[in-house]
Amino acid sequence: MILTCPECKSRYVVNPTVLLPNGRTVRCVKCKNTWFEKKPKEDVEIIPSDDENVKSDNTQNPEKNINNNNSDNTEIEEDFDFPISQPRKRKRPIPKGSNLPALQNQKYGSGKMGWISLVIFLTAIISLFLIFQESISSSWPASKKLYAAIGLDGAEIEVKPEAPYVDPIEERLVIGGLAPRRENINGVANLVIAGHVENISDSQQDIPDLRIRLLDERNTVLREWSFQANQTFVNTGEKVAFETSLPNSPNEARDISVTFATN
Repeated sequence: MILTCPECKSRYVVNPTVLLPNGRTVRCVKCKNTWFEKKPKEDVEIIPSDDENVKSDNTQNPEKNINNNNSDNTEIEEDFDFPISQPRKRKRPIPKGSNLPALQNQKYGSGKMGWISLVIFLTAIISLFLIFQESISSSWPASKKLYAAIGLDGAEIEVKPEAPYVDPIEERLVIGGLAPRRENINGVANLVIAGHVENISDSQQDIPDLRIRLLDERNTVLREWSFQANQTFVNTGEKVAFETSLPNSPNEARDISVTFATN
């Protein structure tokens, strides 16, 4: 039960049993104001407390205490334990969703296992998709477009055999015996270049086309042409002659280069 001082408005929490049976005179601890407080109304719930056993005289002979209060008009000062200077604040309601259960922290290991399982699952699906390509294509014709998009259209891929290693041509054939000369042919001055191709390998070799270059003092190419030797092949240890001519060759030519056309 709450009592309010009429003067200073201080409030006190008291046990209603101290006002029974007919009320009593009380004094404010703060401003020392005294007033008569009536007994509590019948709708106020009264709970007996251990404080009622403190004063033995009041418990053993309550009528005597009541008579003294009424006849002598004795002022009774009660030092209540719970002064209230301000009204109690109402509790703030709990925000919506704040009573949801807290989520447990997931361990790193469980997440890692989940990723590993996903990778294994996807690998298995792709493997089955590739292994059973023929069965899937026959039962699901639309999948042929998918296989074709990734380069698996079902057509047999031609695998060319790897060409055997062949030594560079310079290690099999050698050009030598160069003998350039000037010669009049049908009244026209020609530069004639002769020589031979020698096979230095252990097997018969084909003779590729030969390339002639005329160079000036600065090694600039003045003329260039290709021709075939007198024979298209040469046996081991043999030489095959060649000869070619260039009419009206430039006078500023100072050097001749003869190589295989494959270079």
